[in-house]
Amino acid sequence: MSETLRSYRRNAVHVRQALELLTKESGQMHVEGGYLQDAGLVERYKRLSIPVRRALNANDRASFAQALAALTAMPAGSRPAIDAIERDWSALQHELDSLVGLGGSKVPRRQILAGWLDAAAFYDTLDRDHAYDQLIDQWGKAAEAIGAQLTEQAARVILLLDEAAAAALDEPVILPPPPKTPPPPPDPKPSLWQRLKNFKIWGSGDLEN
Repeated sequence: MSETLRSYRRNAVHVRQALELLTKESGQMHVEGGYLQDAGLVERYKRLSIPVRRALNANDRASFAQALAALTAMPAGSRPAIDAIERDWSALQHELDSLVGLGGSKVPRRQILAGWLDAAAFYDTLDRDHAYDQLIDQWGKAAEAIGAQLTEQAARVILLLDEAAAAALDEPVILPPPPKTPPPPPDPKPSLWQRLKNFKIWGSGDLEN
């Protein structure tokens, strides 16, 4: 149980940092095709999409589902309050299952979010990934706005569960930075210069004899 929660928390650190950074940034707006567009939307969501994508993948070690199951399995007396988290998670799932009209058809928001997370996570400003092209070709620029909104909504539920995991592990919500990697030990072999100094080549008595 503890290892599952720790894996989840290590990923949630990146969710918290990316979400905080995202709220401090503002996009540069421009008009495209008669609509006001955010020029750097995908780049700004790239950092957040990667850990959110992991948390929403039930097979990932840092998945929301596995961490929630670990907390639910705890004895009632020692389990942190998770009722509100379960309600928010269920509300998110209900919204993801709801349909929205895009590209001439009704599409589950879950499908749009999955496509958006792939597009943002693997987006390359020098060579756009095919996932982004497919997203726009299939559903248009509106998929960006929907995907961004759902990503932030999922991120906030992820952080609520992280707070409960911190309580279960008796850890601070904001984890301290990892310790710096210690420097490597000195090379046990003497340097070439040291070997030359040790070798009596500078008029030693041994050579004279």
